[in-house]
Amino acid sequence: MDPRTDSGLCTECNKAPRKSSESRRLSIQRCILSLLHACQCRNANCPLSSCQKMKRVAQHLKHCKRNTSGGCPVCRQFIALCYYHAKHCQENICLVPFCLTIKHKLRLRRQEQRIQQVQMIRRRIMALRAIGPRRSSKPSRACGLH
Repeated sequence: MDPRTDSGLCTECNKAPRKSSESRRLSIQRCILSLLHACQCRNANCPLSSCQKMKRVAQHLKHCKRNTSGGCPVCRQFIALCYYHAKHCQENICLVPFCLTIKHKLRLRRQEQRIQQVQMIRRRIMALRAIGPRRSSKPSRACGLH
């Protein structure tokens, strides 16, 4: 497989950016299903071409020298596909490469965002308390009794 000409993923996913967002989403979903199958398949002679292709890409990832620097488009696309999978994966033990690591990082990011939100709310509350209640010099006539 030549990384410059073959991304290792299905041609539908490669064409996806030119399509509508719904069509792209469906293409990515098909690639994720191929990825799941390939990660679980133990048949070395699996008749599915997408299975063979995904297995070759996974092998490429293990041996790629440019992967660590992010310079390999095949590895980047495969990892992106693993990321899309991990965002929705509910399994505690998953065979998809990087899934558990990505899920852990996503959880940490969500926790960090929650902490930042709570801190921002606390700062707003403190700022409002420092201002104190606003009092008008004129009495309110909202009830119409005055």
